[in-house]
Amino acid sequence: MFTAPRSLTAEPMIELRFPGNSRLVASLEARLDALGVRRAEPGEFTRRALEAGKLDLARAEAVAALINAQSEAERRQALADLSGASARTLAVLSERFRGLSAGYEVAFDFSEDEPEAAPLERLGAEFAALATELESFCARAPHRPSRERPVVALFGPPNAGKSSLFNALLGKRRSLVNELPGTTRDPVRATLSLAGFECELRDLSGVGAEDSDAGRFAETARSEALGADVLLLLCAPSQSNDLKREFEALLARDSDLASRAIWINTMADRTDAPDPAGSSHALETVSVSALTGSGLDALSGAIAARLSAAAGGAATPRLRVRAAEALRTVQEVKIEAPPEALAGAVRRALTLLDEALLASAPGEVLDLIFSRFCIGK
Repeated sequence: MFTAPRSLTAEPMIELRFPGNSRLVASLEARLDALGVRRAEPGEFTRRALEAGKLDLARAEAVAALINAQSEAERRQALADLSGASARTLAVLSERFRGLSAGYEVAFDFSEDEPEAAPLERLGAEFAALATELESFCARAPHRPSRERPVVALFGPPNAGKSSLFNALLGKRRSLVNELPGTTRDPVRATLSLAGFECELRDLSGVGAEDSDAGRFAETARSEALGADVLLLLCAPSQSNDLKREFEALLARDSDLASRAIWINTMADRTDAPDPAGSSHALETVSVSALTGSGLDALSGAIAARLSAAAGGAATPRLRVRAAEALRTVQEVKIEAPPEALAGAVRRALTLLDEALLASAPGEVLDLIFSRFCIGK
């Protein structure tokens, strides 16, 4: 028994513990139902703790993130958020942004004709330092960006068959196919529906030693790959070493990427055997031929399974969504911009950070957040 206000919800609570026997559980549930005990709504205990002031909104969302964590990296991040460490770090940054905003106002208000150069240079340096620290904070989170549809990206060396597979999955010609390396430069996007899941399919530029564009579009492809919810690693015969090097480099930037990747041996209709190099990371491997259609059903099923798992995962907490928006706000302004532009970016970022750290939110927002809880926690 927990007496108020020392319980999690600041209310009197009774916790029943008994052996994990299904018949005992069913018997107890039947007895409680007969007594008129109501079953908890999704997230009800966490919401009561929030309303009682025992948790802030960031920590409440961390409970859901921990329940739904799909990887070790997400579990660690959820625990950090639950401890309040992430909110405390962001609160310190918020106060520094507040001080910087006040500094700009003072510099503008107390200059007679033109703002003095020295104070503005100091404020500009502080702006750059805070932008770097905010970027570091956002980079520590393993969550992909919050977006309307999950992203499935096709990644690999030039002529690995990315555009051909892109068209085959869509069932129509959408991406240009050519034997000349480097045909695809900017990502090509299209909406794809698989087993009731809707995603955005992206055909990326080729990367690796055979890249005829000397790497001009490679970094964009790598960044897109790191942000994908499902990453398809396309390997044509004889390309395994090149793709393996690229994948190792991506893993150095995000060790959780292997859990989102599928190794695709393309051109399975060719007589030379495909290279099983993906097995070194225990990746799920599928062999396909965009020409004959063999393996496409198996690949579609594998992608749908990944999308289903991602749909049950933790949504990005509002704290991190707002922090990412604040970071984009300050990154949109060059450090060489006029001080008025820098001051405006600071004010906009500060508003977003204050929203991220709110201890309460409108009822409809709370309803949305707690509807994602799968149990009464």
